[in-house]
Amino acid sequence: MSEKMTANEGLILLNQKMGDREEVLRTLAGLAKGQGLVDDSYLPAILAREEEFPTGLELPIPVAIPHIDVGCKKSFVCIATLEEPVEFLSMDRSGTKLEIRIVFLFGILDPKSHLEILRRFAQSFSNKEKITELIEAKSQKEVIDIMNELLDGMLA
Repeated sequence: MSEKMTANEGLILLNQKMGDREEVLRTLAGLAKGQGLVDDSYLPAILAREEEFPTGLELPIPVAIPHIDVGCKKSFVCIATLEEPVEFLSMDRSGTKLEIRIVFLFGILDPKSHLEILRRFAQSFSNKEKITELIEAKSQKEVIDIMNELLDGMLA
């Protein structure tokens, strides 16, 4: 895969207290917008997409991977670890409610790489120890290092 995703310490929030998934999405989308990675159409599009196509993954430690290409200026990933779990619905569309402690919000420019990125994230996140390391990370740099190890240097 040739496309690298922008990730930096300003796109990572650790041990956040958030009320619900919408607050998580608004907060992370705001970080992306603040760095010029998305335009004004991104937030309403990601909120609508999450309602129609939920992004919770039922893994050993459930994660959410909200993603969309609408409004993206550059491929990126924003990450939030949560002090208390926030409810996301399962991606399998079963209506299952998942208690999520880590959210990966991303934007993808190249639709061809979309499925590859999702596949790599899902494979990587099936490693319970690594997800636990991410949730317990003490610094944004530590999160980036773990992510690059998991994703074979996919982050720029």
